Amino acid sequence: MKNRAYIPNLFIHINNMMQKNEILRKIKVLMYFIDWFLLIFTKKPKKQEGKKKVLIMYNLALGDGAMFACVLKNIREIYPKDEYEITIACQNGLNKIYENIETIDKVIPLNFTKSAVHLKERLKTIKQLRKEYYDIVIDPIGPEECSTNVLMTRVVEGKEKITVLNEDRKTFCPKFVIRNVYTKIEKIQGANIALLEHYYEFFSILANKKLEIAFCDLPSEKLEVEMPKEYFIIYPSASSNLKKWPIERFAKIAEKIVEKTKLPMVLCGTNVDKEDNDKLKELVTNVEIIDLTNKTNILQFIEIIKKAKFVIANDTGIYHISIISEVPVTATSGGYTYDRYLKYGFESKHKKPYVILQKEECFNCENRCKHSKEMNDIWPCLNRISVEDAWKVINKMIDDIEK
Repeated sequence: MKNRAYIPNLFIHINNMMQKNEILRKIKVLMYFIDWFLLIFTKKPKKQEGKKKVLIMYNLALGDGAMFACVLKNIREIYPKDEYEITIACQNGLNKIYENIETIDKVIPLNFTKSAVHLKERLKTIKQLRKEYYDIVIDPIGPEECSTNVLMTRVVEGKEKITVLNEDRKTFCPKFVIRNVYTKIEKIQGANIALLEHYYEFFSILANKKLEIAFCDLPSEKLEVEMPKEYFIIYPSASSNLKKWPIERFAKIAEKIVEKTKLPMVLCGTNVDKEDNDKLKELVTNVEIIDLTNKTNILQFIEIIKKAKFVIANDTGIYHISIISEVPVTATSGGYTYDRYLKYGFESKHKKPYVILQKEECFNCENRCKHSKEMNDIWPCLNRISVEDAWKVINKMIDDIEK
């Protein structure tokens, strides 16, 4: 995708370390005090007349953002258009999705990723968020981690700040931070409820009625290149090296798929994915490849996924977009966050995804791997998945599609 978000290798390395170390996860609270200093250099906005202003703080990445887009269709049941102006602050790049959702009035694209490690960018982000006064600020992610959603909600000037807390999950954010940031905390239960369930539970509380979980038609845009009628996607990349199944194994899977289906393979993504996609191209033989890496914007990227016959990927954003778009998808994954991010086990008419994983005693470890020593190692449970293990699941998915 063009105009990709800023994701430096240093940030990915730091994030990997924080996932594995609880002490490092708690150190993130230091940014709370750094922001206190940065706030000295910003002005407080004044309240304006007119409709009440609602700000949604949503800093998560593409897969999570696609899920959240589904629940946003319900927001006018909570905040009617004739009374409220709704703004969403999101990661730069995702703005193209939210700009095409009719329930949202304004979108503020921000480089949340860079601002987490770069003080000049952080000050710029804070100043942008403090341009307006908001009557209501909503953090749908919650204070489980003392992360960007919490800290940026804190810097916004607003009368009421609402979040959701899952009482059955461990919270790393100190209580004094939570008390000082939010005026209202809605509570839900279920340690391993799916993330989409989490959003719907929260919005159901705000709407004061049970909202039915449903997928949405994600915004997309017609491709500028001619595509074959049928194709499959293999996406060997991921946001972290920890979550990347070895590309050599993806190459063998690609060859097996082509031998069975005779379909061409599409590669897609941003320049960040180019190295992985290029390596896959080098390794496969007798496979027709259409390489659209860094040749599409985010809406065209979604369109590629929507039109695919099926998708093979790691545990990453394309997996969630495929599920929401009702495209058959198989993910290679460890069991680290299976129930929350991979299972999609709630009652619904949606097509169930296919997941390749090894269930071990540390299943659902929440990225706190006790078996991994190196910070950039692949998760051991993911690495134990063989080509044969993967092919059994993928072959079944293809057979199911043909039925």
